[in-house]
Amino acid sequence: MARNKAGVVTHPGGCRNAATVFTRSRSDADETAIGRAVGAAAACAIAALRAQASTA
Repeated sequence: MARNKAGVVTHPGGCRNAATVFTRSRSDADETAIGRAVGAAAACAIAALRAQASTA
């Protein structure tokens, strides 16, 4: 089963980043665990973008 999640993260000060996570799993997979993994992946990606932007 494929899932595609997309959203916009707005930071204090108005900076915004789009985040998209694509997943694939078995049909009997734990939906809660998948949701947590999607959130963690998006948070990691946004943190990396913010860290890169602060050094530029």
